[in-house]
Amino acid sequence: MATLFEKISGNDAIFNGSEYRNDALLFNYIESARFADDHDIYSDHKNAIILLPHYGSRVWIWTSSAIKSDTAKLIDICRFLRDASISKPEIYLKHEVSDHFSDLYALASLEYGYVVKDEFSLAAFVYEGGKQPENDEGTIIHVDKNNPDHVRLVTEFYRACCEEFHWQDKLDKKVQEYLDMQLYAYVKDGRMLANAVIGGHTDHYIRLKSIAVLAEERRKNIGYQMCCYIINRILDCDKKPVLYTHVKNAAAMALFKKSGFRMHDKIYLIKTDETN
Repeated sequence: MATLFEKISGNDAIFNGSEYRNDALLFNYIESARFADDHDIYSDHKNAIILLPHYGSRVWIWTSSAIKSDTAKLIDICRFLRDASISKPEIYLKHEVSDHFSDLYALASLEYGYVVKDEFSLAAFVYEGGKQPENDEGTIIHVDKNNPDHVRLVTEFYRACCEEFHWQDKLDKKVQEYLDMQLYAYVKDGRMLANAVIGGHTDHYIRLKSIAVLAEERRKNIGYQMCCYIINRILDCDKKPVLYTHVKNAAAMALFKKSGFRMHDKIYLIKTDETN
């Protein structure tokens, strides 16, 4: 059966509605992705599916809340993902439709060749405070991938994190990925003890993508210092920081609340795997 979804641009009228705009303030990633060069958007003039080829299998689905009772439309979305031949899709969608979509997708996947591998929620935070105090115990630098010393710091940091992140077989690739990002490093005594990545710019928001601290340096206030520094740099751009973190990551949830972020909602993530 032919899908009702057609390719559209990031300026399509579907993105002008108040429901989408309210979500877009929360789902900063969706808003930035739809204007990026490396994306494809499909719509049935009511719902949108944003594919991110750069990430291979990452799919953002924006839907009206009314889709909860529209099983036929949910099936259309499942068919679209099947026909698009996306390998192991990672599906992000609004939390209030997650139970309906997840249950249906689990059933539909039997026909379409996927199984649900993992399901969890991401907490979506928006910063609500002002400038934060900055600590000068360590030096925070903006990493330059053309600076050999910066490359050394990043490489040593992720080599130390290899086992925790399960990156033993892909260290070089991961180091290069992070060097290509907007990466800040907390350096003390010639070592990188922590870093932070920002990205996903919109007219009003900048996303804090991640903060990582060496295992032996945790609970020393370094993550909080990094968070405050990045918050201030984003505020310097006259924008608000936003971020997403796993709701079961208690340490991250506590850090971001301490730093002045307020949880607005949750995003549901379905990870899948191929059955054969």
